[in-house]
Amino acid sequence: MLSPDQLQAFEQNGYHLIDNLLNHDLLEQMRYAFDRLDRYRNLLDLDDSFLQVASHPVLYSAIASILNSPPQLLQFDGINRQSGQVDQTWHADFLFYCDRPLMLNVGIYLDDLKPNNGPLYLVPKSHRFGQLPAPNSDQLPDQVCLMVSAGSAVIFDCALWHRGGGNFSDQPRRAIFPTYGHYWMKRFESWMPEPATSRFPNANTPELRTLLGISLEQPSAYSGYDENLMVRKDQDGNWL
Repeated sequence: MLSPDQLQAFEQNGYHLIDNLLNHDLLEQMRYAFDRLDRYRNLLDLDDSFLQVASHPVLYSAIASILNSPPQLLQFDGINRQSGQVDQTWHADFLFYCDRPLMLNVGIYLDDLKPNNGPLYLVPKSHRFGQLPAPNSDQLPDQVCLMVSAGSAVIFDCALWHRGGGNFSDQPRRAIFPTYGHYWMKRFESWMPEPATSRFPNANTPELRTLLGISLEQPSAYSGYDENLMVRKDQDGNWL
């Protein structure tokens, strides 16, 4: 769980760094699983070992404290930036403005980020822009370049402007990107498969089923309803 100071810094700047989230053994396992892939959409459907990262207790706790509600995994993809690939363009993952975090992207890097292999560029406070279309580069002051060690994670608000740098090294730069939202949200891409027990047969706790979107096993977000106290409406909308 993030401290009050860390939460305040996230609210102000739109990102938070977790150094060395993955220990050596888990990092090597994720590298092995990643290198066996030939595509990088919906990683959990390709290898369920990635669930160890998506549900990592340190990451889960940080995400839950930022959202202030049980998180749901909305997307989980990977990026394999090959040698010679140029800079990404500046972008935000969505352009809805809200004064509270709605969705969080997490870059978990399987290789050290260096100046020449595709570091992560962010514009602190840009999650407050709420503007469309994307600003030009000269309209993005105070950008920062993050270079982190392999196994580290960067959590950032999906409305934060960012880009991956070009890879001018002789090695690929590998990363995995779970995206989280509030447990009551829908997925935001039409190609995302529906959550189902058949996809995740090992989801054996209420927290994990909620995280994967299989079922809603948390208290209702709508505080006016309580089945035990019979504070609810019938099918015609009449209070019981």
